[in-house]
Amino acid sequence: MPADLARDLRRNIPERSRSKFIAEALEEKLRRKRNLKKELIASLKAQEKLIKEIQEDFKYVDAEELANIP
Repeated sequence: MPADLARDLRRNIPERSRSKFIAEALEEKLRRKRNLKKELIASLKAQEKLIKEIQEDFKYVDAEELANIP
């Protein structure tokens, strides 16, 4: 643990509460990380649907342009 972080911990958290504080902080951090992963996956799935819709909307325009390439 970095010295400045350890110093802040000693200054702000009573000695008998430090382990509990660290465990709770770690648990919160891991929960946010798990939630972030779920949110990113949901976002990517939503974007995938949107991208497919856009591709469908433009597939004929794209085909016409490809036909005009010399």
